[in-house]
Amino acid sequence: MSSSQVTGRPTTVKDAEIAVEQRRVDQAHARLEEMRAEAQAMIEEGYRQALAGTKGSLVDRDAMVYQAALRVQALNVADDGLVFGRLDLADGQTRYIGRIGVRTRDHEPMVIDWRAPAAEAFYRATPEDPQGVVRRRVLHTRGRTVVDLEDDLLDPSAADSLTIVGDGAFIASLARTREGTMRDIVATIQREQDEVIRAPADGTVLVRGAPGTGKTAVALHRVAYLLFRHRRRFGSRGVLVVGPNRRFTAYIERVLPSLGEGSATLRSLGDLVEGVSATVHDPPELAALKGSAAMAPVLRRAVTDHPPGAPDKLRVVHGGVVVELGRPQLDKLRTSLHRRSTGSVNASRRRVAEALLDALWERYVHTGGTEPEPDEPVQGELALWEGILAEGGLAPLDEQDRPSSPADRTSREAFVKNVREQRAFTDFLTAWWPIRRPLDVLRSLGDAARLRRAAGRDLDRAQVELLAASWRRALAGDPPTLSYQDIALLDEIDALLGPPPQPSRATAREEDPYVVDGIDILTGEVVADEDWEPGLQELTTTIERLERARRVDDEVADVRPEYAHIVVDEAQDLSPMQWRMLGRRGRQATWTIVEDPAQSAWEDLEEARKAMEAALDGPAARRGRSRRPRRRPRHEYELTTNYRNTTEIAAVSARVLRLALPEARPARAVRSSGHRPVIDLVPEEELQAAARRAVRTLLEQVEGTIGVIVPLPGDAWGESDRRALSAGFPERVQVLDVLEAKGLEFDAAVICAPETIAAQSPRGLRVLYVAVSRATQRLTVLTADPVWRRRLAGGESAR
Repeated sequence: MSSSQVTGRPTTVKDAEIAVEQRRVDQAHARLEEMRAEAQAMIEEGYRQALAGTKGSLVDRDAMVYQAALRVQALNVADDGLVFGRLDLADGQTRYIGRIGVRTRDHEPMVIDWRAPAAEAFYRATPEDPQGVVRRRVLHTRGRTVVDLEDDLLDPSAADSLTIVGDGAFIASLARTREGTMRDIVATIQREQDEVIRAPADGTVLVRGAPGTGKTAVALHRVAYLLFRHRRRFGSRGVLVVGPNRRFTAYIERVLPSLGEGSATLRSLGDLVEGVSATVHDPPELAALKGSAAMAPVLRRAVTDHPPGAPDKLRVVHGGVVVELGRPQLDKLRTSLHRRSTGSVNASRRRVAEALLDALWERYVHTGGTEPEPDEPVQGELALWEGILAEGGLAPLDEQDRPSSPADRTSREAFVKNVREQRAFTDFLTAWWPIRRPLDVLRSLGDAARLRRAAGRDLDRAQVELLAASWRRALAGDPPTLSYQDIALLDEIDALLGPPPQPSRATAREEDPYVVDGIDILTGEVVADEDWEPGLQELTTTIERLERARRVDDEVADVRPEYAHIVVDEAQDLSPMQWRMLGRRGRQATWTIVEDPAQSAWEDLEEARKAMEAALDGPAARRGRSRRPRRRPRHEYELTTNYRNTTEIAAVSARVLRLALPEARPARAVRSSGHRPVIDLVPEEELQAAARRAVRTLLEQVEGTIGVIVPLPGDAWGESDRRALSAGFPERVQVLDVLEAKGLEFDAAVICAPETIAAQSPRGLRVLYVAVSRATQRLTVLTADPVWRRRLAGGESAR
């Protein structure tokens, strides 16, 4: 039986209305199936065209298959909740709003894409400004079945015979159970949020708002909107969405596909550099050091320093003359090379080889012209000839007839050719100017003496020891244990080192002087054979190559991708070095920045702000080409309504906010649950047992997720304690530290040891503010400090 068939007479007005809407939803899904079949047929047709075997047919196939595959993907994700809204207009029209647009075979609209201009009134119409809308209806579906609906009557004077169902669409949706992944709010976007989503595409959009105001959801919907309205502009170079950690990206990863967009790239701050991933957070003091802008000159000096294990002497022989460069000459040459370099370090080896050959030639001329080697026959031959001429009464040799010195008799071309092929020279070159990876440089800074030399005056002795010890521990294992701040440092080093020089496919012996016996001495790679000829290869489209470059886990990605648009969530926590990392990926990008300064865990906000401005305004502003650098357009918005927390939970978070930032204004919560937060005083040694009891209670009270939020790793809250705390509970219970909880939300939350969280860093109160605002329905706080119990319960408002 079709889901649209109703058995028996509807018993309520709502049942009758649901039956009407079910018929429309069934029709839309039937047409969706037809569209999916058409897209699949296009894929098959594309592969048939490739059978022609020509280069042109491969290009045609790529274009057709790629576009059809995108279409199939969009149609597949639209299946769940295809139709979620309806507008009844004053002129008698009816518009259905959904995840994607659906048209009849005659191209008449059945469902309007939520991003289309015709759908704007669904989000922006209010009773004060109905925009021609009489009734706005929200449909709730489960799969393809309409299970509920709610109406807003925006223009009562034009309602006529319209039936109005429900108490209002938005508030009813707020209390719905959260899942393990973020739900899109496409059907319940409010006007202030919609203004952000549809903000101008040029420049930067800054979205500020307290916890629970929907900043993340709005940013993701903006991505879907930009890709829909400006597909050519943003689809070609890609969109990057950056979150604070892997838990966060896993939490939001289903949102964009559910909105009909699967082309955006989602990365955490720990996964932006190819081949490495962050697994830990640094303690606050160490994170402040690694994230500081002072690390940029430190790393620059580390890259230009004498590499570990590099030889101190270069010695070659030509024409019987020994030519040698010692450490002082080599250090001077290295400094000169770095000072004059305009490219990356790894790509400079050819220039380094030329500079070494120049220095050797100068040394050879000096050595050969003034102090020939004892085994050189020049002086002996000269004395013999002068004796013969004297005995015969002949005039002595003219200057032009005298035998020349080695330097005179050797052309520079012959010298260079001979030296370049010597094993002593090639071995020295690869050891003195090695092709290095960022991890190699960071590992070398585990040597405190080397780090102290690179630090100069930017770090004191205690800071050097702290950093060196951190990197010795982190890089001792395989794989290394890297922090989120380490990833930004590795990206900085990677930008300085650059990619290695590319091997030549040209004829090796004839065209590349740095190829010896089929080996490129600059890269160490085997060069293609002389008989190699390019054959017919399968063509790839530009979009495929861009997509490969954007995949950090793809071995072919040898360049840092740059994006057309970058979304940064939890931006208030980014360090200056992390902003530099993002800036390199968005030199020409537009940006959406989501932040709440009150939640910031970063200590030097002014330093971070300057780094953010440099990243957003691009390379022209950083170079300072004019007195007033060009600043990209800014559009700033503030979200003021807390849709996540109940008024009871919001009151607790507001008390913490007053401790952290007395001048800050909390967002306005809009719903009440009647469930007051539980704030219990528990002896410190019983905190973990009390947390497990609290979780068992909450498992009976809520159907959704439960977050147990503990202090940062330390003596009392190590990894083993977290495992013990979560043992035996279902998957919907997650135990995580306060930084891992950034950006997440749970139906219920248990906060352990708020006094410890607040004391762990200078920004500890702000971190605690984030933790107590994660719950949507119920909150439990367990503390061993009676002062903190009174503060959170409202008995004490002062510090």
